[in-house]
Amino acid sequence: MDNIILDNGHIIIEIERENGRILRFDHQSLDIRLVQEPRLAENFRIMLPLPYLRAHYILGKEQKLTDVKVENNRCQLTWDGLDSPHGHFEIRLTQTITLDGDDATFSMEVENRSPYIIEEIFNVALGGMSNFSEREDWRLHWANWGGQGSEWAFYDVFPGSYLGPSNPVWTAMYHKELSMPWVSLYNAKTRRGVYIGNHDREVRHSMVFAQMFPSTVYRHAQTSGINSNVAQGWPDPAIAGDKPIGVTLSWNNFPFLKQNESWSGPPIVFHFHDGIWWDAADYFRDWYDTHTTLDKSDSWLSYEDAWQSTIISYPDDQIGFRFADLPKVAADAKAAGINVIQIDGWDIGGLDRGYPQYLTDPRLGTWEDFEKAISECAEMGVYVLVFSNLQWINIETDWFKDELHRYAMRDPHGNIRGGMGWEYNTSLGQQSQPIYRMVQANMMKPEIQQIIVDQLMNIVRLGAPGTQIDKLGAMWELDYSPDSPLPTDRATMQGVLDSIKAYYEQSRAANPSFRIASEVHWDRIMPYVDAAYARFFNINHMPTYEHTFPEYRSSCCITGDFDFGLVNNSLRFGHIINVEARCIHGTAADVPELGRYVAEALRTRRALRDVLWDSRVIEPLDVQIEGDVMVGLHESRLNNRQALVLNHFKPEEVSAKVTHLKRSGAATLYRPFKTPESVTLPATISVPRDEFAILVFE
Repeated sequence: MDNIILDNGHIIIEIERENGRILRFDHQSLDIRLVQEPRLAENFRIMLPLPYLRAHYILGKEQKLTDVKVENNRCQLTWDGLDSPHGHFEIRLTQTITLDGDDATFSMEVENRSPYIIEEIFNVALGGMSNFSEREDWRLHWANWGGQGSEWAFYDVFPGSYLGPSNPVWTAMYHKELSMPWVSLYNAKTRRGVYIGNHDREVRHSMVFAQMFPSTVYRHAQTSGINSNVAQGWPDPAIAGDKPIGVTLSWNNFPFLKQNESWSGPPIVFHFHDGIWWDAADYFRDWYDTHTTLDKSDSWLSYEDAWQSTIISYPDDQIGFRFADLPKVAADAKAAGINVIQIDGWDIGGLDRGYPQYLTDPRLGTWEDFEKAISECAEMGVYVLVFSNLQWINIETDWFKDELHRYAMRDPHGNIRGGMGWEYNTSLGQQSQPIYRMVQANMMKPEIQQIIVDQLMNIVRLGAPGTQIDKLGAMWELDYSPDSPLPTDRATMQGVLDSIKAYYEQSRAANPSFRIASEVHWDRIMPYVDAAYARFFNINHMPTYEHTFPEYRSSCCITGDFDFGLVNNSLRFGHIINVEARCIHGTAADVPELGRYVAEALRTRRALRDVLWDSRVIEPLDVQIEGDVMVGLHESRLNNRQALVLNHFKPEEVSAKVTHLKRSGAATLYRPFKTPESVTLPATISVPRDEFAILVFE
């Protein structure tokens, strides 16, 4: 029996006619072969828990196809009735594969006529992925919870589970490990790749899933990079002999599909392209722009490029500042060139205690005192960004015991889900022993959404120009409560999104210039949130989110008096410089050396705003660097100018030769505390310890 072939002149997919396994998945001109071990070929899986076996998976590769329709570059595969060693189940599943240019799109339709709940659906399980001839060259890349690029050498290492299935797995949930619903599989040497994206318009949890067959082996990694210290890798085929080796890669959904219900899965898009993860990010952004508009042009929060953050009251009752002190706090920020102060711990109980009671703590002063302080800061030209939370409620309050417990998320056994908490200034607090604990509320429940949005409106009523909503991105727990208004996979994320939208609309109706920042990187939230409260406590990272969404600002928290390197990094990546003096206890006045340097860095960046702030970090393909420095290439979103930021973390001066392949002639060199100078390209640039150098190409 001949196999089913889809071939549009770019992509070839070969499908086994008996079971519908994907035996071949190639891009011809790019010479990409995804399935190279057809003995491990798959197509889909579902998880159908039984009363006596929760982990009951049905493998599509073992099912008999009941119908096939092929028309032009589209194939529809149907399995009507599924079997496992535990019986026959009346489930109808249709997988549709469509080829369009360099794209292959997979989608699923499922009808559950069985008496059991379908918990998981592997929309497309691509088995037999293997490539030993190029094992050192391919990377799997994604943007993590904080928006930073993460990756591993896909055909060489495998950071799989130890406590898990018999064949190790790696998982990344959206939204949890993934801030955007796509991954990039690319060849760093030949610069060709495959974007794999979940183009779901519904807001729901999903997961990238990979499983290694037959097992991993612990050895010295063959490649360098972010995960070079990971010793868990692929077996050597010379040792494995005839045993097939490969990975199954899938995008999973969790529909919790009940008897007599139907489900339509999202489009899972494989886009083949020249280039690496930067190009995959561009493809995602192009798709994103077809359904979402981002316009931050009238946002003061998007305009401002520096914050000062201070905790004024802690959950362990330590008080650093009162409301009457805030004009002085603002003046300290202003002296360092900073026009935004984030004020944490202003509400009842101090920071991370007593939520959602967003009322002024009487130990710090009255409502009128805080209102007056905010007004005085505004007169100085300083915006007060008031700290808050959204979905988090503390369990110690009488309010929780009397009412709010009804809205807390529940696990499958009816218990209130995990939670978190902090105590900052004691030894046991550092070990989270005496914490006040907060848990997540299901924000799809209209009662709690109304309660929390009304509480957050107190920030608007105080006259504050904006808020920073903390811990918003921590929304990876599913709510199994039987009274949840939405299905298990949708309630958490949709509830957060709906609540933010409601608060955004109500706050803007009261004050059109009110703005929201949040501790989150999430593509869905950005129409309502202008900036991320984020930390980049590392020397370097891959700027996946910054490149994809340059309009969305991310802060870099800087705590020490001599943390000049992170200031330089903020220029390189286009981050908000967020001074958190003395580990958020103080102000810029407490770190005078840092404050002086921050003021100079801000002066330089603001003089080059069009190319260092109203810009996009791009892949530095056109720039050649000879020397041990790190660089970030900015391209203006307003004109055609480019700027290259150079810095390093060495204890001595470092020199680098810079060549721009498309822009020769003169460039302007900017250094801290020095007059700009003209240089001729190529140019050798010296970068002293703890300083930056900026080359602007006209």
